[in-house]
This record gives sequence, C-alpha cells and structure tokens, in this order.
Amino acid sequence: MPQIHPTAVVDPTAKLAEDVVIGPHCVVEHDVEIGAGTRLLANAFIGCYTTMGENNVVYPFASIGSDPEDYGFDGSVSYTKIGSNNRFREGVTVNRATHEGASTVIGDGCFLMANAHVAHNCKVGNNVILVVGATLGGYAEVGDNCLISGLAGIHQFCRMGRMAVLSGGSQISMDLPPFMIGDGRNGGVRGFNIVGLRRNGFPPETIHAIKKVYDLFFRQGLNTKNAIERTLAEVPQLPEVTEFLDFVRSSKRGILTGDRHGRRA
Repeated sequence: MPQIHPTAVVDPTAKLAEDVVIGPHCVVEHDVEIGAGTRLLANAFIGCYTTMGENNVVYPFASIGSDPEDYGFDGSVSYTKIGSNNRFREGVTVNRATHEGASTVIGDGCFLMANAHVAHNCKVGNNVILVVGATLGGYAEVGDNCLISGLAGIHQFCRMGRMAVLSGGSQISMDLPPFMIGDGRNGGVRGFNIVGLRRNGFPPETIHAIKKVYDLFFRQGLNTKNAIERTLAEVPQLPEVTEFLDFVRSSKRGILTGDRHGRRA
C-alpha cells in the first residue's frame, strides 16, 4: 500500500502505485495518477488531471499541475503529463494547460531546481535542466538535453533546440537553435555547446560540422537565407546539420542572431 502521512490530503480518485510515498501536509487532487517509486516530500501539491511516471521526487512547496496563469483559462479539463526520474526542487511550479484537452508535458530525467517555473502548454524534453529561477513562458518548447541557467527566461511560444544552452540571466523572445549557446537579452548566439557534444560522445566530424554551421550562421554576418544556402553547399549533411536546418526553417519567431566581437551581427 502507498505510504500516506496522516496529515496529507489525498483525493480518493487518485491512482497511486503501491510504493508511492506521500509526506506530511501534501495535497493530491482528484484524477491524479502517480507511478511507482515516486515520492512527495512535505507540503508538495499535485493538481487535478496530473499524470506522473515512475521514480519522481517532488520537494517541499513544489506545485505540479496547478491551474494555468492565463486570463483566458475557463476551468476546462486540461492536463499535466510528467515522465519518470524527474526531480522538482523546492518552490518549483508547473502549470497545467489552457484549453480543453490540451497538455503541459515534461519528459524523463529532468532536473528543475528551486523556484523554476514551467508555464501552461509547455513541451519539455528529456534530461533538461532548469537552474534556480529559470522560467518558461506559455507554449514554450525545449528539446532534449538542454540547459537553462539560473534566472534565465524564455518568452511564450519560443523554442529551444536539442542540447542548446541559455546562459544565466538571459531573456530570449526568439528561438535558440539546437547545439547553440544563447546569452543576454536577445543578445545573440555566442558559441556552440562543444562540451555537451563531447560529453555525449559525438564524433569529431559531427562536432566539426556543427562548428562550421555556427560560423556560417552566427559569425559571418549572413542573413538566414544565405546562411542556409552556404550550409547546404559547404557542410556535410549529417543528421545534426539537417536537424539544425529544419529547426531554422520551421521557426515562426525567427532565430537569435550572431554576435561578433561583442556586437550584434
């Protein structure tokens, strides 16, 4: 049977795996499903229509699946879908989606540090880290293995490609392409994630190709159309290069520009 502290409030409709642990003063609302090995420490809140996978840990005063911070929310049934092996530290907030049937989604293996925020309708991939105070606006999308540093913010509807990094205190309202490092208030792309690529076992030829893409898009002063043309002509079309180009082509808000010698390109 789940271990439920006498001071916790758990709705009888909640479905809990046999070894779930719910600590003192936690609240679990109706229509919640929590998978095996998950632990809610003291004062955690799990809102209605939330599904959590296995082996998650929710720390004190974290709120998962609360109502969206959206004037247009009308109380419709919407969802929060959480994967497995995630950590939600103190004060983290994750809002469920706005609009009937929609979902806020977080994948597997993510680490949300203290006071990070994931707004309504966000899509967060696997192994994503949100450092203390990092914030995602509504409908933001974050790819796998991204790092969003402390006090950084992503504007609503913006995207962050796989293995991208957003530096501490940055604020972006444009898309940050895969493998790139963004810095400042739309300050531009100021490097590529060579450390992450090496740690994840990318071969030298792939790292070299991504470096060439970075140079063409963010160091040469080219516009996006010309940068795409030169990338197609000059860079081996490895899967990661195709992934980068597909991301750029599909951007609705535009991608961050380059930064040369401290100046916007």
